[in-house]
Amino acid sequence: MSEYSELLKQAKKEINLCITIWKNLLIQNYAEVIEYAYTKGSATKQWDSCIDYVPILSDVDIHIKIHDHSKFFDDETSFYEAVSLPELYENKYIEMNPDYLHIPRIQIIVINRIIELVDFVYPREHEIISLIGKPILLENPPIEKIKKHDLQNLLTLKEFLPTLSLSMIDRTGLELWTVIRRMNWKISPAPIRLLSQIHEDPLSLWALNRTKIVEELEKQKFHKIAEIYTEYYNQGWVAFRENFSNSHTLRKLISLGFEVLQLCLKESKKFV
Repeated sequence: MSEYSELLKQAKKEINLCITIWKNLLIQNYAEVIEYAYTKGSATKQWDSCIDYVPILSDVDIHIKIHDHSKFFDDETSFYEAVSLPELYENKYIEMNPDYLHIPRIQIIVINRIIELVDFVYPREHEIISLIGKPILLENPPIEKIKKHDLQNLLTLKEFLPTLSLSMIDRTGLELWTVIRRMNWKISPAPIRLLSQIHEDPLSLWALNRTKIVEELEKQKFHKIAEIYTEYYNQGWVAFRENFSNSHTLRKLISLGFEVLQLCLKESKKFV
């Protein structure tokens, strides 16, 4: 941790700045459209080691609920506005923090349709940072339904993993990042969904940072997954410090991610 402590300290300040800028942009431009918005995820959790946040590989999730019958970047007329909004963020961020370590990567999710799903799981109040309005966090499904949903998500890897061969066969240089993006959002939650099958309170797992998840993996004898999962995020730091420009590093990162998913799928089949 000592090698990364100063970098993580700076990264945390930069995430706070990023969140402040996006909050202001959303309030200034879309206050009438947005019912509520909040941020959550690895970027806003406590960090105990360098695997808890990896610049660029990790993102800052912003969930937005718009008012019914309102429009929010959902047609072609809003395209150029969608181009300019992150540019405003980037310019403001650089202006306020010219000697930056990184420009935090944002993922904006409009949750209107998602929350209508039967198996949608709400974050708990202590897991979010409210940006606009008061988030409505309803009661979650019973534990058994959450476990079942997590297992179903893991089992979809059976169809996903074979598609990665053709995704990799012609990728070089910058194109390797597209494969990392395609995989990364599945890698981070996969061990949590696996632990969900044997944990008495699966919801509590989502509040843990990756360091704590690795500890849980070790406790449940998933030693190999704990090892590869840790190595994946350590390799992510290597890739970041090389500005994601070393193809050898990126291929190793992708291979480690593939192995995490493969191992989680293998273990998940025991709960079918």
